[in-house]
Amino acid sequence: MSEFQTDSSEWKFKLQKELNEPSDPQLAIDELRTLIKGDIFLKSRMDDAFMLKFLRARKFQVNKAFKLIQHYFEAKEENPKLFNLTFPSKNKVFLESGVVFMLPHRDQHGREIYVFRMEKVLSGMTIEDVFKINLMILEVVSEHPETQLAGMIIIADFTGFKWLKHYQYLSPYYAKKSAEVVQESFPLRFKGFHFINEPLYLYSVYSIIKPFLKEKLRCRVHFHGSNFNSLHKYVSPDILPTYFDGKLEFDPLTWVQQLLSKEQYLKEQGQYGYNR
Repeated sequence: MSEFQTDSSEWKFKLQKELNEPSDPQLAIDELRTLIKGDIFLKSRMDDAFMLKFLRARKFQVNKAFKLIQHYFEAKEENPKLFNLTFPSKNKVFLESGVVFMLPHRDQHGREIYVFRMEKVLSGMTIEDVFKINLMILEVVSEHPETQLAGMIIIADFTGFKWLKHYQYLSPYYAKKSAEVVQESFPLRFKGFHFINEPLYLYSVYSIIKPFLKEKLRCRVHFHGSNFNSLHKYVSPDILPTYFDGKLEFDPLTWVQQLLSKEQYLKEQGQYGYNR
């Protein structure tokens, strides 16, 4: 299997053009930093890398990037119980169970691939726990320059779903919160949502949040049922695990170790936010 090469100058140039990224983004970075300084109640990271990931998420429209930063921190201010970051070491057992992880290879467009597996959910884990852990993962992934350019896709596998055990994971409240993160308050480009072996009730939940989704996101939602050939039309089986009828032998523990190495970075993010 040939791994996608993110160091390709042609690939990078194509995506930078799509994002309206100038050859020298420093002027936009400085403009955004000036806007942040004008928000006197906000303590934010001010480094170039932080500015750049928000600019890329809003195609270098500086005012929109600034609004995204405000929404990013406002979410933490308004609902700290959900949006204050948790840490890998606190969730090591859960992460090692293989419920959520990032696949080691990018798709044919250079996008990272996040996976959720319902059948691996441990007893005692709540939807709130999963939501916070997802945010922690997104926080780490959003620092990858290649992912800022290409975006990411999500595969949610509901194999093993049992109503009495797992109904909380279909909460309309958390589904709507997740939609808000995706659309309004996180500096990542979400390029696809793929559901596998989804229970019928998921369609009802989706019908509730669908009116709140922008048209471009609606077009990126795909329900595959048990048809892995349908999934393979979007993601090559070469980079998918065998339980998705793919060819990849993958142990999520390797990825967990990478996440644990980001503990200090995640702790440092806790010092930023609104103080009003």
